[in-house]
Amino acid sequence: MESEKSDKNVKLWIGNLDTKLDEFQLLKILEQFGKISSFDFLYHLNDRGIRTPRGYAFVTYELVTSAMEAINVLHNKKILTKELVVRYAKPKSDPSSRVQKPIPAALKAGSSKKLSEDERDRKIKELEKKLKKMENSQEQDLKIQPCSRHKPY
Repeated sequence: MESEKSDKNVKLWIGNLDTKLDEFQLLKILEQFGKISSFDFLYHLNDRGIRTPRGYAFVTYELVTSAMEAINVLHNKKILTKELVVRYAKPKSDPSSRVQKPIPAALKAGSSKKLSEDERDRKIKELEKKLKKMENSQEQDLKIQPCSRHKPY
């Protein structure tokens, strides 16, 4: 029993939650497996302040045995219309748990090749020349034209 007390705060991720399953109902289901030290039921919040469930929650049990029993009993168990997915939560510090956003090709294009000073100066001069040309061009003057469409009424 003493070894169980040293294994504290085991966090689980509960996913694929039915949207009709509310926070209180899920908490009551999870409490059957042991003492809970924290519980986070996540919501989306829209611009009108209405909360809708995200479809997953986090629960932290005080004992490893409680967490293991919750996984064994609840994983793939159908509650309302969906089968739950219950597993150990990945820590935030784990780089594999973070979704890596792809870098657009336009931003990666020049990063792999270092320019020499001469090439860099040449590119800067080309850009300055292009900017000067744009400043002098008549196309740069934007004028608002009156709308020639007929009103529908």
